[in-house]
Amino acid sequence: MLLQDDTASAADTGATTSRPRRVRRRLLQAGAVLLVLVMGAAAALSITAASWGQELRDGEQLLPGVTIDRVDVGGATRAEATALVEAELARYLDGQVTLTHDVATWTTSPRELGATTDLDEVIDAAFSGTLEATLPDLVATRWFGSTSQLALDVTIDRDPAAEEALVAEVVDPIDLDPIDATVSWTGEAADVTPHAEGREVDAAALAAALTAALIDADTATDSEVEIPTSVLPPALTTAQAEQAAATTDAAVAAALDREVAVRFGDRRWQLSPREVGARVDGEAVVLASLADPSAAPEVPLGLGAEDLADPVARIAAEIDISPVSASVSYRDGRVEVTPERNGQAVDRGTARQLVTTALVGAEDEITLPVNPLRPALTRDSFDSVLVVRQTDRVLELHRGGQLARSWPVAVGTGGSPTPTGTFVVGAKRFEPTWVNPARDRWGADLPDRIGPGPNNPLGLRALNWNRPGGGDTLIRFHGTPNEDSIGEAASNGCVRMFNDDVVELYDLVPSGSTILSIG
Repeated sequence: MLLQDDTASAADTGATTSRPRRVRRRLLQAGAVLLVLVMGAAAALSITAASWGQELRDGEQLLPGVTIDRVDVGGATRAEATALVEAELARYLDGQVTLTHDVATWTTSPRELGATTDLDEVIDAAFSGTLEATLPDLVATRWFGSTSQLALDVTIDRDPAAEEALVAEVVDPIDLDPIDATVSWTGEAADVTPHAEGREVDAAALAAALTAALIDADTATDSEVEIPTSVLPPALTTAQAEQAAATTDAAVAAALDREVAVRFGDRRWQLSPREVGARVDGEAVVLASLADPSAAPEVPLGLGAEDLADPVARIAAEIDISPVSASVSYRDGRVEVTPERNGQAVDRGTARQLVTTALVGAEDEITLPVNPLRPALTRDSFDSVLVVRQTDRVLELHRGGQLARSWPVAVGTGGSPTPTGTFVVGAKRFEPTWVNPARDRWGADLPDRIGPGPNNPLGLRALNWNRPGGGDTLIRFHGTPNEDSIGEAASNGCVRMFNDDVVELYDLVPSGSTILSIG
């Protein structure tokens, strides 16, 4: 029945069911046409997109929608894209950075310091999008715009070695070692040379500041970096040197001007190291003043006893008194004796040593050593005085101022006179040997020597005449075998006596007795 029902239904409705079939057929036909059209259009679009993509590849053009460092380079050729991006990069690569200091300034840029980019690699990456684009990508980009944007960034690589070299170049003329003040001894005073402060660049801080400035470099705004520098103080400042110099000068002045009193009895003289020419080891005083400015430095003085020769001699000249020997004179037949006078003399060697020690040490007073001086002749020297009165041809012996004995004598001739003046008895010779004293003159015809005996020209005794203080005069009291000459001016300067008389004289007077020979 389900089939009948179905037949009746179809018969009953035969006219109305035939139209829809025709509509569906027409729709199918239209859809087929549309599909054909669409497919044809798609094919045309694909062909066009493919052709366009090939043109991009052949012309080395970038796809639309590509940006490099925010620069739109879509559709640009590689060369155009490079120029566009380089112009943008120049803002950073050529931005000036200035390092400033009082000494000098240095201006640079990232490019000057060797900064480089990977622009070529980025362009290659951007162009690879063109080379690798699929047909759907090309169709979508060509006819409908890019569905995705390609944003690339360029990396800037700095050259650390070049930056380090610039830092070193900056540091070299700015860094400055401090110069210490100096104190030197000129021979008269301490002389000060002032100090000079040094400088030191904080190289690490400068490198960090330079790096930051290079990163932020921009041609629109120059960067300025103040070079960080610290002051290097000297080990010895001018003020410290001047203090040491003042301490040195004061100590040296005090040492040189310290007075030492030189005394003798109630008399007093003042001497100072400066006055006697003491030498100062000023460099040692300077070093001591620098080592301990709070302490009074020791002042070494160069002074020797020989330096005191003149000062001690000047003082001694006021103290020294020469002794005066007793003297004898003959007047009115009498021998008169003038008493001696003692003297004194500064012991110069000891005095120099004492004064030297006091001047270089701590003593402030010394007493001069003075020695007494005895005269060569005292009154006792004239207890026995022999007076030769040449005119009267007489020899007298005076004792205690009284005439004790007298003897006739012979004196020298006019050609060989007996000398006048004061002499002393030297050697006394018993039975002397005569030695020819004038072989080339009056003794030319006489033997060189004649021994004791009756023909000896000196007789039985001889007493030498010496000068006061020593020294033989070659004049003698002596006997003679030529007794007829007594009372005459007959000798060669000696005083001749009878042999008996000279023996008596020999026994009466000692060596050292005074001889007073008058005309």
